[in-house]
Amino acid sequence: MNTPNPGFYTVGGPVQAGSGVYVPRKADGELLTLCKEGTFAYVLTARQMGKSSLMVRTAERLANDGIVSVIVDLQGSGKLVSVDQWYLNFLVSLEEALDEQDVELDTQVRKWWQQNQDLGPSKRFSVFIEQVLLAEVTAAIVIFVDEIDTTLGTDFTDDFFVAIRYFAVSRAVKPMFKRLSFVLIGVATPGDLIHDRQRTPFNVGQRVDLTDFTLLEAWPLAEGLGLPQPEAERVMEWVMEWTGGHPYLTQQLCQALAEISGEEYQEQTWTK
Repeated sequence: MNTPNPGFYTVGGPVQAGSGVYVPRKADGELLTLCKEGTFAYVLTARQMGKSSLMVRTAERLANDGIVSVIVDLQGSGKLVSVDQWYLNFLVSLEEALDEQDVELDTQVRKWWQQNQDLGPSKRFSVFIEQVLLAEVTAAIVIFVDEIDTTLGTDFTDDFFVAIRYFAVSRAVKPMFKRLSFVLIGVATPGDLIHDRQRTPFNVGQRVDLTDFTLLEAWPLAEGLGLPQPEAERVMEWVMEWTGGHPYLTQQLCQALAEISGEEYQEQTWTK
């Protein structure tokens, strides 16, 4: 029997490269395909379903295929900021994410933002994406926008989602936008994103459903239990029955079982 390994599981935060075990689901293939096709997409579902892990994993796979993929976490933009600061924070986060991908813009975001104050914040944002980002980065670009639900308490981000919709519908007349796509990640519904009922609702992009684990999908988690295969199969069946395949609960229960097995393993080793 192998030694149980409770550290094998991820029970808080996304699965990062080189740590934890990642459990692929149907959504992995769907989102990767949509991003490669340049399709706008969104993953909007409950918390602790593995959205961030899916996002990180997809961004890594896209980068390996030569597609510039960056993650902008809106939690870092803050709520208690002005509309001008919010958009600037977004673009600064975008610039930093590009730097991490070894894609350096010739234009400095902060300096450019100050030089174009004659434009409103949302217009300035759109112009920057079109005249700076797409002009200086010639590869396909996928921008993952994480924690979009943090925008629901603000009164100015309708314009942000209108801008994203503009990028999508402008592809017919401005081919450069075909190189740009967005993936929205968060706890919301598309109908939540634009509050003003006099405006067209947010109606672009393909939804990607992130479902609970099936037993087959969850089987890689058995490795951390340190059990012989027949016993591991029985335990995983029990785990799935108890958790219903919920990603967080499944990993948490597997971790608890591995900890118990680990204690017993140590006792048995000591007595020998």
